[in-house]
Amino acid sequence: MTTDAGVDPTVERLRRRGDAIIGRELTRLAGRAQALGPQDLAVVEAALNDLVERLVLARLRALPHRAAEVDRLFTDPGSGR
Repeated sequence: MTTDAGVDPTVERLRRRGDAIIGRELTRLAGRAQALGPQDLAVVEAALNDLVERLVLARLRALPHRAAEVDRLFTDPGSGR
């Protein structure tokens, strides 16, 4: 992980935002696809976490000068940020 103080808070904020989105979607999925058990949902969760890491967080670490732009893309409009 980078030591750039300007990126670390953004990476953590986006990681938390991704976790929240994934959690909500897993809850929805569990309700809709009741045949899925805990192990199935764990596989889906791991895959989604991997996507967030590879497609968002790793790229943000590679392009720290784009932190503010990436942060704006994932800011919840209702959060007041």
